[in-house]
Amino acid sequence: MLARIERVARLIALAAAVMGAVLLIGAAWSVDVHPDAEAYWLAANRLRDGLALYGGPQGDETEIYRYAPWFAFAWVPLTYLSHDAALALWRAMLLAASFAAVWPLVRRPSPASVTLAVLMGGLLISHLPAANATPLMVGMLVVGVRSRVGPIFLGLAGSLKVFPLLLVAGYVAERRWLYAAVAIAVSSMLWLNILAFDVLLYTQIGGPSFYVGGVSLFSVSPLLWLPIAVACAGVVITLAVRRSPWTWLAAGAAIPLAVPRVWLPDASYLLVGLASLGELPGARDRIARRTLSGTSRAASPGGTSVRESS
Repeated sequence: MLARIERVARLIALAAAVMGAVLLIGAAWSVDVHPDAEAYWLAANRLRDGLALYGGPQGDETEIYRYAPWFAFAWVPLTYLSHDAALALWRAMLLAASFAAVWPLVRRPSPASVTLAVLMGGLLISHLPAANATPLMVGMLVVGVRSRVGPIFLGLAGSLKVFPLLLVAGYVAERRWLYAAVAIAVSSMLWLNILAFDVLLYTQIGGPSFYVGGVSLFSVSPLLWLPIAVACAGVVITLAVRRSPWTWLAAGAAIPLAVPRVWLPDASYLLVGLASLGELPGARDRIARRTLSGTSRAASPGGTSVRESS
Protein backbone atom coordinates (compact mmCIF):
# COMPACT_ATOMS: atom_id res chain seq x y z
CA MET A 1 0.00 0.00 0.00
CA LEU A 2 2.78 2.41 0.95
CA ALA A 3 4.68 1.63 -2.25
CA ARG A 4 1.56 2.37 -4.31
CA ILE A 5 1.07 5.71 -2.57
CA GLU A 6 4.71 6.59 -3.29
CA ARG A 7 4.28 5.76 -6.98
CA VAL A 8 1.16 7.92 -7.22
CA ALA A 9 2.92 10.79 -5.42
CA ARG A 10 5.85 10.56 -7.83
CA LEU A 11 3.52 10.63 -10.85
CA ILE A 12 1.71 13.67 -9.43
CA ALA A 13 5.01 15.45 -8.82
CA LEU A 14 6.19 14.68 -12.36
CA ALA A 15 2.89 15.83 -13.85
CA ALA A 16 3.08 19.06 -11.85
CA ALA A 17 6.66 19.64 -13.07
CA VAL A 18 5.63 19.04 -16.70
CA MET A 19 2.68 21.40 -16.35
CA GLY A 20 4.87 24.02 -14.69
CA ALA A 21 7.48 23.77 -17.45
CA VAL A 22 4.83 24.05 -20.17
CA LEU A 23 3.28 27.09 -18.49
CA LEU A 24 6.67 28.79 -18.05
CA ILE A 25 7.71 28.18 -21.65
CA GLY A 26 4.30 29.12 -23.02
CA ALA A 27 4.17 32.34 -21.01
CA ALA A 28 7.68 33.27 -22.10
CA TRP A 29 6.99 32.75 -25.81
CA SER A 30 3.52 34.29 -25.79
CA VAL A 31 4.67 37.83 -25.02
CA ASP A 32 6.82 40.23 -27.00
CA VAL A 33 10.12 40.29 -25.12
CA HIS A 34 12.92 42.69 -25.94
CA PRO A 35 15.88 40.27 -25.82
CA ASP A 36 18.83 40.90 -23.53
CA ALA A 37 20.98 39.64 -26.39
CA GLU A 38 20.25 42.94 -28.11
CA ALA A 39 22.80 44.48 -25.73
CA TYR A 40 25.42 41.94 -26.85
CA TRP A 41 24.63 42.57 -30.52
CA LEU A 42 24.79 46.35 -30.21
CA ALA A 43 28.00 46.25 -28.17
CA ALA A 44 29.72 44.03 -30.73
CA ASN A 45 28.61 46.33 -33.53
CA ARG A 46 30.01 49.33 -31.66
CA LEU A 47 33.35 47.55 -31.42
CA ARG A 48 33.28 46.87 -35.18
CA ASP A 49 32.49 50.51 -35.89
CA GLY A 50 35.16 51.86 -33.53
CA LEU A 51 32.62 53.37 -31.13
CA ALA A 52 32.65 53.33 -27.33
CA LEU A 53 31.83 49.90 -25.95
CA TYR A 54 30.07 51.18 -22.84
CA GLY A 55 28.08 53.86 -24.55
CA GLY A 56 24.82 52.79 -26.02
CA PRO A 57 21.23 53.60 -26.78
CA GLN A 58 19.28 56.16 -24.83
CA GLY A 59 16.19 53.98 -24.78
CA ASP A 60 15.44 50.47 -23.58
CA GLU A 61 17.29 49.46 -20.43
CA THR A 62 17.90 45.94 -21.79
CA GLU A 63 20.17 47.39 -24.49
CA ILE A 64 22.76 48.54 -21.96
CA TYR A 65 25.97 46.49 -21.99
CA ARG A 66 27.07 45.65 -18.42
CA TYR A 67 29.53 42.82 -18.93
CA ALA A 68 33.28 42.37 -19.21
CA PRO A 69 34.72 43.47 -22.58
CA TRP A 70 35.73 39.97 -23.74
CA PHE A 71 32.10 38.93 -24.17
CA ALA A 72 31.42 41.75 -26.62
CA PHE A 73 34.52 40.75 -28.59
CA ALA A 74 33.25 37.15 -28.62
CA TRP A 75 30.05 38.41 -30.21
CA VAL A 76 31.82 40.26 -33.05
CA PRO A 77 31.83 37.22 -35.43
CA LEU A 78 28.03 37.03 -35.08
CA THR A 79 27.71 40.59 -36.38
CA TYR A 80 28.72 39.36 -39.82
CA LEU A 81 25.39 37.51 -39.92
CA SER A 82 22.05 39.19 -40.21
CA HIS A 83 20.47 40.31 -36.95
CA ASP A 84 17.82 37.56 -37.00
CA ALA A 85 20.33 34.86 -37.97
CA ALA A 86 22.69 35.89 -35.18
CA LEU A 87 19.97 35.76 -32.54
CA ALA A 88 18.71 32.42 -33.88
CA LEU A 89 22.22 30.92 -33.68
CA TRP A 90 22.68 32.35 -30.18
CA ARG A 91 19.36 30.86 -29.02
CA ALA A 92 20.36 27.49 -30.48
CA MET A 93 23.53 27.63 -28.36
CA LEU A 94 21.45 28.47 -25.29
CA LEU A 95 19.10 25.56 -26.01
CA ALA A 96 22.03 23.15 -26.30
CA ALA A 97 23.45 24.49 -23.03
CA SER A 98 20.06 23.99 -21.36
CA PHE A 99 20.05 20.33 -22.33
CA ALA A 100 23.65 19.98 -21.12
CA ALA A 101 22.63 21.50 -17.77
CA VAL A 102 19.98 18.85 -17.08
CA TRP A 103 21.83 15.92 -18.65
CA PRO A 104 23.42 14.72 -15.36
CA LEU A 105 19.92 14.38 -13.90
CA VAL A 106 18.62 12.20 -16.72
CA ARG A 107 21.81 10.24 -17.39
CA ARG A 108 20.94 7.90 -14.50
CA PRO A 109 17.24 8.66 -14.15
CA SER A 110 15.19 8.35 -11.01
CA PRO A 111 11.69 9.75 -10.40
CA ALA A 112 13.12 12.66 -8.41
CA SER A 113 15.90 13.47 -10.89
CA VAL A 114 13.57 13.38 -13.92
CA THR A 115 11.04 15.61 -12.16
CA LEU A 116 13.75 18.13 -11.28
CA ALA A 117 15.21 17.96 -14.79
CA VAL A 118 11.81 18.78 -16.33
CA LEU A 119 11.26 21.73 -14.00
CA MET A 120 14.77 23.18 -14.30
CA GLY A 121 14.89 22.54 -18.03
CA GLY A 122 11.62 24.41 -18.37
CA LEU A 123 13.06 27.34 -16.44
CA LEU A 124 16.10 27.53 -18.71
CA ILE A 125 14.17 27.11 -21.96
CA SER A 126 11.68 29.76 -20.86
CA HIS A 127 14.62 32.17 -20.91
CA LEU A 128 15.27 31.70 -24.64
CA PRO A 129 13.05 34.60 -25.76
CA ALA A 130 15.06 36.96 -23.53
CA ALA A 131 18.23 35.26 -24.83
CA ASN A 132 20.20 36.09 -21.69
CA ALA A 133 23.48 34.25 -21.16
CA THR A 134 22.25 32.40 -18.05
CA PRO A 135 21.57 28.99 -19.73
CA LEU A 136 25.03 29.06 -21.32
CA MET A 137 26.68 29.85 -17.98
CA VAL A 138 24.75 27.17 -16.10
CA GLY A 139 25.37 24.52 -18.75
CA MET A 140 29.07 25.39 -18.89
CA LEU A 141 29.41 25.12 -15.11
CA VAL A 142 27.41 21.88 -14.83
CA VAL A 143 29.60 20.23 -17.45
CA GLY A 144 32.97 21.57 -16.38
CA VAL A 145 33.13 23.16 -12.92
CA ARG A 146 34.76 20.07 -11.37
CA SER A 147 37.11 19.44 -14.27
CA ARG A 148 40.63 20.81 -14.62
CA VAL A 149 39.28 23.75 -16.60
CA GLY A 150 36.52 24.31 -14.06
CA PRO A 151 38.17 27.36 -12.45
CA ILE A 152 38.45 29.00 -15.87
CA PHE A 153 34.77 28.32 -16.59
CA LEU A 154 33.82 29.72 -13.20
CA GLY A 155 36.00 32.78 -13.80
CA LEU A 156 34.33 33.36 -17.17
CA ALA A 157 30.90 33.11 -15.57
CA GLY A 158 32.00 35.49 -12.82
CA SER A 159 33.09 38.02 -15.43
CA LEU A 160 29.56 38.13 -16.83
CA LYS A 161 27.64 38.09 -13.55
CA VAL A 162 29.64 38.33 -10.35
CA PHE A 163 27.41 36.09 -8.24
CA PRO A 164 28.48 32.73 -9.78
CA LEU A 165 31.70 33.23 -7.81
CA LEU A 166 29.72 32.11 -4.76
CA LEU A 167 30.44 28.62 -6.10
CA VAL A 168 34.11 29.15 -5.24
CA ALA A 169 33.00 28.03 -1.77
CA GLY A 170 32.83 24.49 -3.18
CA TYR A 171 36.53 24.58 -4.00
CA VAL A 172 37.27 26.06 -0.58
CA ALA A 173 35.35 23.24 1.12
CA GLU A 174 37.52 20.73 -0.73
CA ARG A 175 40.63 22.76 0.15
CA ARG A 176 41.41 23.17 -3.54
CA TRP A 177 42.97 26.54 -2.93
CA LEU A 178 44.60 26.80 -6.35
CA TYR A 179 41.28 26.21 -8.10
CA ALA A 180 39.59 28.88 -5.98
CA ALA A 181 42.40 31.34 -6.62
CA VAL A 182 42.38 30.72 -10.38
CA ALA A 183 38.62 31.25 -10.63
CA ILE A 184 38.82 34.57 -8.78
CA ALA A 185 41.93 35.65 -10.70
CA VAL A 186 40.40 34.90 -14.13
CA SER A 187 37.25 36.83 -13.27
CA SER A 188 39.25 39.75 -11.84
CA MET A 189 41.55 40.00 -14.85
CA LEU A 190 38.63 39.97 -17.26
CA TRP A 191 36.85 42.67 -15.27
CA LEU A 192 40.01 44.79 -14.99
CA ASN A 193 40.02 45.09 -18.78
CA ILE A 194 37.09 47.43 -18.36
CA LEU A 195 39.58 50.10 -17.28
CA ALA A 196 40.65 50.41 -20.91
CA PHE A 197 37.19 51.75 -21.76
CA ASP A 198 35.28 54.86 -20.82
CA VAL A 199 32.70 53.55 -18.35
CA LEU A 200 31.67 57.11 -17.45
CA LEU A 201 29.45 56.95 -20.52
CA TYR A 202 27.01 55.04 -18.30
CA THR A 203 26.02 58.39 -16.82
CA GLN A 204 24.84 59.57 -20.24
CA ILE A 205 22.47 56.64 -20.76
CA GLY A 206 18.80 57.32 -20.31
CA GLY A 207 17.31 55.26 -17.48
CA PRO A 208 19.20 53.33 -14.80
CA SER A 209 22.28 51.41 -15.88
CA PHE A 210 21.95 49.16 -12.86
CA TYR A 211 19.11 48.26 -10.58
CA VAL A 212 18.27 45.54 -8.10
CA GLY A 213 15.16 43.47 -7.89
CA GLY A 214 13.84 41.31 -10.71
CA VAL A 215 12.05 38.49 -8.92
CA SER A 216 14.47 38.42 -5.99
CA LEU A 217 13.44 38.44 -2.36
CA PHE A 218 14.91 41.94 -2.24
CA SER A 219 12.24 43.11 -4.66
CA VAL A 220 9.58 41.64 -2.37
CA SER A 221 10.93 43.17 0.83
CA PRO A 222 14.47 44.21 1.80
CA LEU A 223 13.58 43.36 5.40
CA LEU A 224 12.68 39.81 4.32
CA TRP A 225 15.71 39.51 2.06
CA LEU A 226 18.37 40.61 4.58
CA PRO A 227 18.00 37.84 7.20
CA ILE A 228 17.68 35.19 4.49
CA ALA A 229 20.81 36.47 2.73
CA VAL A 230 22.72 36.48 6.03
CA ALA A 231 21.47 32.97 6.83
CA CYS A 232 22.53 31.71 3.38
CA ALA A 233 25.99 33.21 3.84
CA GLY A 234 26.25 31.62 7.28
CA VAL A 235 25.25 28.19 5.98
CA VAL A 236 27.70 28.30 3.06
CA ILE A 237 30.57 29.48 5.27
CA THR A 238 29.84 26.89 7.96
CA LEU A 239 29.68 24.05 5.43
CA ALA A 240 32.89 25.22 3.74
CA VAL A 241 34.73 25.37 7.08
CA ARG A 242 33.50 21.86 7.90
CA ARG A 243 34.62 20.61 4.47
CA SER A 244 31.12 19.43 3.72
CA PRO A 245 30.37 18.19 0.17
CA TRP A 246 26.99 19.91 0.53
CA THR A 247 28.75 23.27 0.18
CA TRP A 248 28.28 23.08 -3.59
CA LEU A 249 24.53 22.68 -3.27
CA ALA A 250 24.26 25.38 -0.58
CA ALA A 251 26.22 27.84 -2.74
CA GLY A 252 24.01 27.09 -5.74
CA ALA A 253 20.89 27.61 -3.63
CA ALA A 254 22.26 30.87 -2.20
CA ILE A 255 22.29 32.48 -5.65
CA PRO A 256 18.49 32.70 -6.16
CA LEU A 257 17.88 33.29 -2.45
CA ALA A 258 20.55 35.82 -1.49
CA VAL A 259 21.47 37.76 -4.64
CA PRO A 260 19.49 41.04 -4.76
CA ARG A 261 18.95 40.95 -8.55
CA VAL A 262 17.85 37.61 -9.96
CA TRP A 263 15.28 36.14 -12.33
CA LEU A 264 13.50 32.80 -12.30
CA PRO A 265 16.10 30.94 -14.45
CA ASP A 266 18.77 31.80 -11.85
CA ALA A 267 17.21 29.07 -9.71
CA SER A 268 18.87 26.65 -12.14
CA TYR A 269 22.24 27.28 -10.46
CA LEU A 270 21.03 24.52 -8.15
CA LEU A 271 21.93 22.19 -11.03
CA VAL A 272 25.61 23.12 -10.64
CA GLY A 273 25.50 22.16 -6.98
CA LEU A 274 23.65 18.90 -7.68
CA ALA A 275 26.02 17.92 -10.49
CA SER A 276 29.06 18.70 -8.35
CA LEU A 277 27.64 16.73 -5.43
CA GLY A 278 26.97 13.75 -7.66
CA GLU A 279 30.52 13.72 -8.99
CA LEU A 280 32.16 13.42 -5.57
CA PRO A 281 34.00 10.11 -5.04
CA GLY A 282 31.60 7.47 -3.79
CA ALA A 283 28.58 9.76 -3.94
CA ARG A 284 26.65 7.61 -6.40
CA ASP A 285 27.37 4.47 -4.36
CA ARG A 286 26.10 6.13 -1.18
CA ILE A 287 22.94 7.31 -2.93
CA ALA A 288 22.36 3.85 -4.40
CA ARG A 289 22.79 2.22 -0.98
CA ARG A 290 20.30 4.63 0.58
CA THR A 291 17.83 4.01 -2.25
CA LEU A 292 18.09 0.24 -1.88
CA SER A 293 17.78 0.56 1.88
CA GLY A 294 14.61 2.64 1.52
CA THR A 295 13.15 0.18 -0.97
CA SER A 296 13.80 -2.79 1.29
CA ARG A 297 12.17 -1.03 4.23
CA ALA A 298 9.07 -0.27 2.18
CA ALA A 299 8.85 -3.85 0.95
CA SER A 300 9.14 -5.53 4.35
CA PRO A 301 6.26 -5.79 6.87
CA GLY A 302 6.10 -3.08 9.50
CA GLY A 303 8.51 -0.85 7.62
CA THR A 304 11.60 -2.82 8.75
CA SER A 305 14.30 -3.73 6.32
CA VAL A 306 14.91 -7.28 5.12
CA ARG A 307 18.28 -7.17 6.77
CA GLU A 308 16.75 -6.14 10.09
CA SER A 309 14.05 -8.77 9.95
CA SER A 310 16.40 -11.63 9.12
